[in-house]
Amino acid sequence: MPAPNPFEEDTPLTRPSPEGGNPFFENDEVVEKREPLGTDAKRRGTLEKIAGLSPFWKGGKGLLGGKVTVEKRRGRRKSEDVNALSLGRRKDGGTEEDGGGPGGGVKRLSFLWLGSGGLGTGGNRSHRESMVEAVPERVEIVQEDDKSREPLSVLEILHLIQRRELRLADQHIIELEAECDGGASPGVVPTSPGRQAKDVTLLYEALMKEMWAVVEESLNIKGTTTKLDEVIGVIQQEEDRKGPQGNKDMRGRWVEAVGKSVDNRLKSNLEGKMGSLSSQAERVKRTTVEDLTAVKNCLVCVYPRDFEVFRTYLSAYHSGIAEWLNSAAQRSLETNEIYFILDWNSNVYYRDILSRPEISPLINRTELGPLLLSDTQRMLEHHCVNAVQVRVSQRLEEELQLEQERWKEDSITDDVQSSFIGRVIQIMRPHVDRAPAISEDFGVLMSRSCLGCFSEVLHSLQKAVERFHCEQEGMTEAFIYRVIRIVNCCPPFREFATRMAQQDPEQGAQPLREAEKFLDRIIGLATRSICDLVLHDLKPCTRKLLGRKWLNSSDACDGIVSALAERASALRKMSPGPYQTVVSELHRRVLLELVRPLIQGKMVCTTSKTRKKVSAKLKEEAKQLGQIFSRLESPQLSMDLVVPHLAEILVLEDTSSIQMEVGMLISEFPDFRKRHLSAILDVRGLWDPGPRQAILGVLHDLENSDVPPPDRGSPGFFTDVLVTHDTRCINVSLLRASQFGRRTLSRLSCRSIAGSSIRNGVGPGEEDTQL
Repeated sequence: MPAPNPFEEDTPLTRPSPEGGNPFFENDEVVEKREPLGTDAKRRGTLEKIAGLSPFWKGGKGLLGGKVTVEKRRGRRKSEDVNALSLGRRKDGGTEEDGGGPGGGVKRLSFLWLGSGGLGTGGNRSHRESMVEAVPERVEIVQEDDKSREPLSVLEILHLIQRRELRLADQHIIELEAECDGGASPGVVPTSPGRQAKDVTLLYEALMKEMWAVVEESLNIKGTTTKLDEVIGVIQQEEDRKGPQGNKDMRGRWVEAVGKSVDNRLKSNLEGKMGSLSSQAERVKRTTVEDLTAVKNCLVCVYPRDFEVFRTYLSAYHSGIAEWLNSAAQRSLETNEIYFILDWNSNVYYRDILSRPEISPLINRTELGPLLLSDTQRMLEHHCVNAVQVRVSQRLEEELQLEQERWKEDSITDDVQSSFIGRVIQIMRPHVDRAPAISEDFGVLMSRSCLGCFSEVLHSLQKAVERFHCEQEGMTEAFIYRVIRIVNCCPPFREFATRMAQQDPEQGAQPLREAEKFLDRIIGLATRSICDLVLHDLKPCTRKLLGRKWLNSSDACDGIVSALAERASALRKMSPGPYQTVVSELHRRVLLELVRPLIQGKMVCTTSKTRKKVSAKLKEEAKQLGQIFSRLESPQLSMDLVVPHLAEILVLEDTSSIQMEVGMLISEFPDFRKRHLSAILDVRGLWDPGPRQAILGVLHDLENSDVPPPDRGSPGFFTDVLVTHDTRCINVSLLRASQFGRRTLSRLSCRSIAGSSIRNGVGPGEEDTQL
């Protein structure tokens, strides 16, 4: 039977095989069903090894009976492949899965099937299958290793980058870069060096983009990632390269990538979220602490020590927070917001972030520096000081106006502590307390500004108090309580002014002196008014001092003591400082009421008996007054010595003893003058020029001495005592008169005094007093 023509229709050759089998087999049932080669990586790799057995033409050379040649290595793909893949499409329009590699699996399968040698037989198929099965498994491993060492195309390198096999991808990029520079094996000349250089650039960009994405992800997930080893390997691999191609500064770019990841982390917690500046700062603080803790616990152990990973992340967070804070400082801010930014820069950042126990051991604060720029910080401080100065001045004036309205209320109340004190201090205290806590320089500026405002309002207060005293028509009980309310403001104001001045001792001294001057003036006005009121009550009693019935009656002194005791309860409602000032002045003025009539010659003692009686009476009443002022806690108890000294000068007979007593009096009261002593000598009737001049000479000697006498008493006591009568002793005529003339003049003077006493109702044998 003749053989069928293979070119006729409906022949096994022309019939398609539904399973992709050999069309030359007539009986398809005998042919075993064959798996597609493109789906079996192992078998495909083995068949590629034995592809040289095919009798068909491949690569322009006969493969049957000829020498098997090694397939020429494919050339690298160009940069268009990178662009095409990045856009999500392939140049060939198919996938590797379709054909198990370039060219398609089905097409390769048909050529391998035809390579069995014509109309296949079962023996030939068995032979091929035995060859396939005889390939050991280890050949596959060797094949894969060989393939990984083969130069890859640009597209394959890009696949490695996308799979984040970064270290291997960097190796192939280095090889490709070497080819561009002519560093390939001899005989291999780059077909398109310009195109390959562009491919290298694009691959490096893709590599670093993926590396920095890994760096950013490692921060966001707050944990370790295996791909960080790939990033570290690439950096170290690039740093180990020599020559100009190795100077890519991968370490510096890694630092920049860390900074960008930190910036993105901070911005994601700030942008698009409403809230006040304090709420934003709270989110920044929380994010920073959490991330730095994660870096310490998870990332420090992954990176090599020379990367200084915690220091790098800390510096990045410091820079990011500084950028956010300086940006916030450029906005239009309220006073409280300025305080918040300055406090965050100086205190909160270091206390709540850098001082956290979980991260503080790894932090060196000296390397960080402040968050705000120096110019920005000074600008904020001056803006805050100016705004506070305007606001404080306005509010202080408003409070002073309200206080003056309260002075017009004619009511008596036991509450003599004015709320004006607290309101005024509360206006300034928050600024005075908060500014020094932020920084010393800022505290100095704020204290100086507030002290200036305070000094101005105290000046206005002094003028208002002067008007208040001038407009007061009578001394009423309500008036003294209002005066006490006003004067009680002075000690807290003085203390607060001193505290503000201590922040700036040099510049604050002058405003402090002005403030104290205004306060002293207010206290002085109150002291004068209160003393005038008390002495007005004592006037009926003080008129009786050294009067006609004074020696035989204690009504005058008892009345003074009683009136002072009644006023003690009101006086004790004053603050300690003004109270001591008022009681001290009252003490002085009451004693002046006792001493003034003596020095002004209201009484003249011509006999020793009278002098002793007057001296004893003066000492007794001085003792009673000293006791009442001691109970009033007068700070000038040494003033009680003035009356005993004067009483001793009256009663002493020996000139030297009088001289010693005069010296003691001058040592206690330096304002005691010769006119006062001369008046005392007239009262005791000492007109003998010899002893008189000897006693008066004590004052002359003390005045000319080099060492000034100690000032232990009130220097203004005798200054307020005026001598209103002329001396009875004519010193010049008596010095030139004879002994007889002196006795005659003495007798005439005694007779004149005795006659004057009889005319005033004092007979012989009664007290020698001139009223």
